[in-house]
Amino acid sequence: MLSQLLATLVGLVAGGALRPLVVALAVPAGQPVSVTCPACSPRPVPAWDLHTLRLLPPGGRCPNCRARLCAPWLPELTTAAAFAVVSAGGAVGWYAAAQYWIALLGAGCLLVDSAVQRLPNLLTLAAAVGTLALLTAAAAHYETGSLLRGAVVAAVAGGLFTVFAVLGTTGLGDAKLAPSLGAVLGWHSWQAAVLALVLAYLLGGTVAVVLLLARRQQRKSTLAFGPFLIIATLGAAVITSS
Repeated sequence: MLSQLLATLVGLVAGGALRPLVVALAVPAGQPVSVTCPACSPRPVPAWDLHTLRLLPPGGRCPNCRARLCAPWLPELTTAAAFAVVSAGGAVGWYAAAQYWIALLGAGCLLVDSAVQRLPNLLTLAAAVGTLALLTAAAAHYETGSLLRGAVVAAVAGGLFTVFAVLGTTGLGDAKLAPSLGAVLGWHSWQAAVLALVLAYLLGGTVAVVLLLARRQQRKSTLAFGPFLIIATLGAAVITSS
């Protein structure tokens, strides 16, 4: 219980650090990425200009003109929930670090994809590089799991979702995110990877049906699939670890 509380608190802090990046990246494809307020800033500032991160407080409003930039505390609460789920799984060591890394960037991907239906390369690339480094460290420290199986599942997941993207059933961003999620699940077991895939489609299908019945979505409307992949990955990691 204490470890989960600590993980939740750390998630709140990490979500605060993630907030500016979420606001910056939550723009439609083709629009400039900026961490400044579009209402009062004279020019856009690149998202990697780190000194501007202080401009985005937890309240979600620009400190200069009070324009709404993001829902209050949304990144913090999302990341805190993700960290709490990882902690519930009981993972330790470098493998736990890999799961927390996915939880952090996954929270960012979830929020951006939900807002504008795209998964930014900055987040998916960071997820892939960090996951590879942390799982390699886990293997070097002889932690329980298989780096080879993780690599195989990552390749299979990437290939499968690339095919789905070509067929038009999912987006290319999902194909870029899938290898990172697959590597974390594959490190643990094949069962975890299969369970996550099943959960993702069950969640996505259920939400799509509910939205259709509530007339919040048309039959030909698109639904961001990244959030379901991320939620299913964290859920499958907890279920298979218990």
